[in-house]
Amino acid sequence: MPQYENEQKFSVGSFLLYMLGFLLFWEWLRPLSTFTNTDYLSIFVLFSAFLFTLSYFELSIWVAFPIKLLALAYALHSIYFPISFFDFQWVSYLLNDLAGSLKNAFSRDWEGMTSISRTFLFLVLLWLISYLMHYWLMQARRIFLFFIITVLYVTVVDTFTMYDASIAIVRTVIIGFVLLGILRFIRIIELKGFRVHQHQFPLMWIVPLAILIAFSSVLGYLAPKAAPQWPDPVPFITAVGNQTEEGDGPGNGGGIQKIGYGTNDSRLGGPFVYDDNPVFMTTIEELHYWRVESKEVYTGLGWDTEPADPPSETVQPNDVSLDSVHAVTYDNNVRSENLTAKVEVLRNNPYPFIVYPGELQSVESEENRDYQMNTITNKLMTFEQAGESGLEEYTINYKVPEFSEEMLKNSSTDYPAEITERYLQLPEDLPEEIQELTEEITADEEDPYGKAKAVEGYFSANGFSYNTTDVAVPGRNDDYVAQFLFESKLGYCDNFSSSMAVMLRTIGIPTRWVKGFTRGDYEQTLEDGRRMYQVTNSNAHSWVEVYFEGVGWVPFEPTQGFLDLPNFVSDYEEDNTEVDSPEENDQQEEQARNEEDSSGSSGFQFPINLDKVLTWLKWTSLTLVTLLVISGIVGFMTRKNWLHKYFLWRYRKRKDGDERVFNDAYHRLLWLLEQYGIKKRPQQTLREYALEVDRYLDTGDMRILTKKYEHTRYSNDPNQVDWSDSKELWENLIKKIQP
Repeated sequence: MPQYENEQKFSVGSFLLYMLGFLLFWEWLRPLSTFTNTDYLSIFVLFSAFLFTLSYFELSIWVAFPIKLLALAYALHSIYFPISFFDFQWVSYLLNDLAGSLKNAFSRDWEGMTSISRTFLFLVLLWLISYLMHYWLMQARRIFLFFIITVLYVTVVDTFTMYDASIAIVRTVIIGFVLLGILRFIRIIELKGFRVHQHQFPLMWIVPLAILIAFSSVLGYLAPKAAPQWPDPVPFITAVGNQTEEGDGPGNGGGIQKIGYGTNDSRLGGPFVYDDNPVFMTTIEELHYWRVESKEVYTGLGWDTEPADPPSETVQPNDVSLDSVHAVTYDNNVRSENLTAKVEVLRNNPYPFIVYPGELQSVESEENRDYQMNTITNKLMTFEQAGESGLEEYTINYKVPEFSEEMLKNSSTDYPAEITERYLQLPEDLPEEIQELTEEITADEEDPYGKAKAVEGYFSANGFSYNTTDVAVPGRNDDYVAQFLFESKLGYCDNFSSSMAVMLRTIGIPTRWVKGFTRGDYEQTLEDGRRMYQVTNSNAHSWVEVYFEGVGWVPFEPTQGFLDLPNFVSDYEEDNTEVDSPEENDQQEEQARNEEDSSGSSGFQFPINLDKVLTWLKWTSLTLVTLLVISGIVGFMTRKNWLHKYFLWRYRKRKDGDERVFNDAYHRLLWLLEQYGIKKRPQQTLREYALEVDRYLDTGDMRILTKKYEHTRYSNDPNQVDWSDSKELWENLIKKIQP
């Protein structure tokens, strides 16, 4: 075996390489929580760190594979299954879920794939990347390409999302240059044949390198910088995106995406387009909104929620009464009506929660599920075999309140401590002009109800417009509500509802932000008088609930073009309030929907369904790119098994002149020898290298070919070379270097 095949192995050096490689890869994971719905970033980071640790110990594949598979299963369990890891009910549910998602993948039903299957594929991707990092660091000794791609990734994310990469780019540069320096040092050791004792690594070379790079990076970060010479490309790209109605979407502070119910509201803003894919069908007696959950923590960029203690309580399917949850019930002196509604889910993958109006009393279903009610958000989750699983059909019994305006006006402002502590929260850096504006709007009102109605009606009377396309995205130092109130005055339900909730909090009135769906589109009237409505993704909506002592939580609708939520009467003793008939309500809603559509559409109708075409193109392109990437990775990993066969086939077809073919074939032979581990050292001549190759391969063909090559380079008559005479020698060498 030649000297250059013997690799120098350093325990300290290998550990340092793995640690720096992991830190560099970590920069890819850090921004995920900013522009995706990922809430479990710590689990992904720990899983990746575990994979890198196993790679460092270089365990046998028969030992490492089951350990990594067990770690993947534990990560999935930690995210989705709130039971003991050793309660193997979750395993059967997981396998069934993955099998169902595999069928959806084969049928190209990508939307039917569950969150569990998507997370599983992401963890497998992390597994694959850890293997590639091991190859780049320990075998190829090259990390430059991955380093450059990481720098580009961080800068692009910083430019087009809310992620602040000013520190991340410094970390990336320091880590990347230290890695490049260490790998270069190791290649010099291997090339020159230096001896390094086991368990030792010349840190005296590495420490000055790291200090110099860190000092240069910090100096560059702190030094004054010239102003940008080119205009910001983001507004132009955003404008183009607005014209084509494509992109990333609301709720994530990104570009445009199709509207629908999402769980991550930490960063609001950005435009969307309508998506009329059905979600569920309802059979109801009265019209109302469909509630899913509420959130109480305003961050300045969106909404979040603090966990309850305990975060949820298990309830029975035939008794999910919320009487014990003070934050959602109406007071006993609030008049209400008991109603029943039937919900039939139309999605391929039902949401794992219950949608309900008013105050939920019970759920009836033929499907066997466990229920869990979050005592803060009032989100009723459904489980099967310890895993989240939605119901396809269920009936709900609920109460619809009727609020007395007289009672609301006379409600006390002496709120309970549990209400003020949670529902008056505001960021410390909230702009003061929000409170100043609210005080100006409510200056003529004395009671909380009058103040709430004044803020609710402020938007329609002061030039605010409902718009889904030209919606601003807050910058890093912007406040979401302040931007809407004082700058853009354009937005949709999230802008209006968030603004009202925050404005009322600034003057001491408790509020919370509520998410769900509007009542949907009318389908038909049944024989018993009940009506059927179809609720689509475009019906996803948000509104405000205001707390009144002695009454409970009262919904308000500040969004332009939407109807009032609750039933109000002047007083219970003297009810003079006129209630719109169902037909009038239908006409008003249709008019409101037309106004919404006109604000976000030019009116041009394509002869084909453009959304479906774009969706098909997107998923087809994504599938092709994925197949190409997988094929490239597999081809690269197995290249030693097919490279020699490929070149044998390729050069048998060459007929473009003896000299040219011979020179190309000889250079290709040198390249293949290097790929298979027989490298030419810089100080070697071709003849010395040919002698070493012949000794290693036990042949004399390399010396003969080298003499012919030198003849073509230095002879006055290079045309004397005959490729047909040299081809057999060349092929013999190619065949001998195969693995």
